[in-house]
Amino acid sequence: MSKRAIPIAKLLASDLPAPVRVFWECAPENFKIPCMLTVLCCYCALSTRLRVKYAYDADLHALLLQIVIVGQPGDGKSFTRPLVYKLMRPVMEQDEVSRRQEQAYNDLLRTHPKKIPPEPLTNVRFVQKITHKKLIKRADMFKRLYGEPMTFFFYCEELAGIAEGYRQAYSDLRVCGRLAYDLGALDSNDTMSETSYNAVVDIIWCSLYCSTPAALDKYMDRASIEGGSVTRHVVADLGDLMGMAPPTFQPLTAEQDQLVEETIQQLMDETYTKEGLLQPTHQVDMDWLFKEVNTWCEAQRKQVLRTDSNALNCFYKRASVSAFRLATMCYHLWGEANGGTEAKQAVSRFYRFMAQYILDGLMSRWGASYEKLQQKRKEPAEEPPVTIYGSLSDRFTRDELRARLAMLGRKTDARVFLSKWKSAHLIRSVKGTQDTYEKMN
Repeated sequence: MSKRAIPIAKLLASDLPAPVRVFWECAPENFKIPCMLTVLCCYCALSTRLRVKYAYDADLHALLLQIVIVGQPGDGKSFTRPLVYKLMRPVMEQDEVSRRQEQAYNDLLRTHPKKIPPEPLTNVRFVQKITHKKLIKRADMFKRLYGEPMTFFFYCEELAGIAEGYRQAYSDLRVCGRLAYDLGALDSNDTMSETSYNAVVDIIWCSLYCSTPAALDKYMDRASIEGGSVTRHVVADLGDLMGMAPPTFQPLTAEQDQLVEETIQQLMDETYTKEGLLQPTHQVDMDWLFKEVNTWCEAQRKQVLRTDSNALNCFYKRASVSAFRLATMCYHLWGEANGGTEAKQAVSRFYRFMAQYILDGLMSRWGASYEKLQQKRKEPAEEPPVTIYGSLSDRFTRDELRARLAMLGRKTDARVFLSKWKSAHLIRSVKGTQDTYEKMN
């Protein structure tokens, strides 16, 4: 793979809203970004009623994220546990009430099978291992209880545990995750079994998995790479911690802890009314960020045309979507009503950083594998793959381009490449000549 042409900028604490910044400042250097992503993933899961319009989509998005914290055994990935339990506490407490109701109903079925009351409609959102049928049932409970989907929060301290679960009839979360990344993508179960739960539901979730590199390679197999599961994930690698002291996180001060608790309560109040019903959805106005999104995506598109990289062409699009959702959550936490120029500039910098960070993580971990899979789908060439644009001299003719395409076994008409390169301002016609072009930097 070629080196990335666009260097990644540095993210500063001042670019983060206060409810995220307090955790950033308390984390050791290698853990700042993973810690920040953990916190934002929890906040997004709590903010199940927020919606946003993305620059290139007509339908609204929910703030759905799929985060993977990667590190070697013993590197300290368990730092996520106290953060998750703290930030998701209200949801976990609600879940406990619902699970007790389900247990009481099951006990009643065993003791009084002839006096069966209606099954209670429960609201369970924090899950770890779950079968596909149970997942559909829980999602349908939201539909029957509220009339709308709710965001699940998947948390797994060891991704290897999910992989082991497949052999115990647990659902393949890689497949479910492709649908769960987008609002409105329906899943269903429809069988003749009387013991099965049949429904058509919209399953949406935020997920946070901790994994070793080996477990992640096992989980993200060929089908996951080729089918797009990997593109929906944000990989936060702890890096090389060999020989370093165990990570030490500073505790929150009383003021910081109060700020976090107030933020959690704010997000819960934005989700539920005092009567326990759902609040109306709220659309966060992010149209002002579209120009930044267009600029970053256009830069990646030019890089695709320069390199002929299938992986880059696939990965940058969802990297931008995930970064945009993260940026939306940050802007909401800054306070939309007070979101002046300073907040918008900080969120713009945050989007640029995260889009590149996510893309670089995808390219470094799965870029080469994706390219190999795409190459196998094409006719084998006698020589290694060569980029069309890169193989041409700084000044070339249309006939030279045709000859290069023929040599590489490419059947695409030369005019297609010339049109794309011209629209991306990668080439221009040489004045006073016919069918001669020169590259532009």
